[in-house]
Parts: sequence; C-alpha cells; structure tokens
Amino acid sequence: MSVRSICFTALFLCPLLHADDLTPLRTALENQAKYRTVSVSIRQTKRVPALSEAIVQSGHLWMEPGKAFCWQLGKPPAQTAVFDGAKVYLLEEAGKTGVKLGTNDRQAKPLLLMLGFGEGATLDGMLETFTVSSTKRDGHEFTVNLQPKGNLKRALNSMVMQINTKTSFLERIEWTQRDGTSVVTEFFRPVIDKPLPAGIFTVKPEGYRWE
Repeated sequence: MSVRSICFTALFLCPLLHADDLTPLRTALENQAKYRTVSVSIRQTKRVPALSEAIVQSGHLWMEPGKAFCWQLGKPPAQTAVFDGAKVYLLEEAGKTGVKLGTNDRQAKPLLLMLGFGEGATLDGMLETFTVSSTKRDGHEFTVNLQPKGNLKRALNSMVMQINTKTSFLERIEWTQRDGTSVVTEFFRPVIDKPLPAGIFTVKPEGYRWE
C-alpha cells in the first residue's frame, strides 16, 4: 500500500478553472461527508515500470467518512490499510509486518485525501494541496486531473479522480508516483449507511512486527 513532473510549461499554460467547473467533485465530497458508513468493493491495478504485466487485486473498503476506514486488498487479504482516527496502519498480512504513519506523512496523505479524510478532504482543502490541470465531462462521468503541490510532489506526479454525476459517487482514482508506478483503484456497488463488521477499524499491535 505504500506510496513509493508534469512540465512547467503545461502548468503555466493551463487556464484557471472556475469554481462551477468543479461542481460535481464538490457535490461528491459533500455528499460523502453526510454518510454514516460506506462499504464498497474495489479493484486495484498497479503498473510498475520494471514489470511487464500489471498487478491486479480485488478487495474491499469499509469506512465511517471523516472518522475511520479499513482498506483490504487480496482474497484472503494480503495488504490492509487502517485509519483509526489518529494514525494510519499499513499492514502486510503474509509476513505480519506493519508501519504506523501520522496523517501528514507523505505515504499516508494521498490515501487519506483520496478517501476524503483530513484537512484536505473538502474541495477547498484539496485545492490547497493540488492544482487542477483539466476537467472532462463524458455522459455521467466527470474526470478531474490534479497535480500535487509542495512536499506531496516528492511522492506523486499526478492524481485523477472520476465521479459519476448521476450517483455523485467516486468511481475511479488513479495516481502516478515519482518512480513511474501507476495505481488505478475502481469502486463498485457501494452500500451506504449499513452496519459494518465489528472491530473493523481496530489493529491489534501484538499481531504484527512493526518497522
């Protein structure tokens, strides 16, 4: 789960976008903040420059928007990311190893922003962390291309978010890392405001070797 340039000319020539251009993204973020719980299936496709084939994994995401989440990839789970409201835990289930990260750690920040957590979870907060380079509408799909600012540029080259304007739900996120690795996450069949598995946001420290 670890998060391991766009040219100056393109950024300089990109026209400024009006607030109305980002209405679908603003609406999706505002709606998500109103949900009590979300449970959604995910598929992640990772392309690494050194590998000839993409790595594709399915998984699941459970969250209480703005409070906590548990993100698992693989069946049975191979990797887990948990945010308990204070720290992000990145867990490798096979070797039972883990890393604890603060919310401002550059490994954790993209995942938190992607899921709508932290100070940058609102559209205004996101625009303090990213520059919008372009938007595209195609039927019910609204796509936003983002370029990171500040320290986040050390980890990311770009991020793309795709919103379904009919459901106002996030359908796809892609980020490209500094090393050329790209990660595409797709979200399917969201279940809203239903009870989540007990203890899903709890990490037992004694169960892992911490790095």
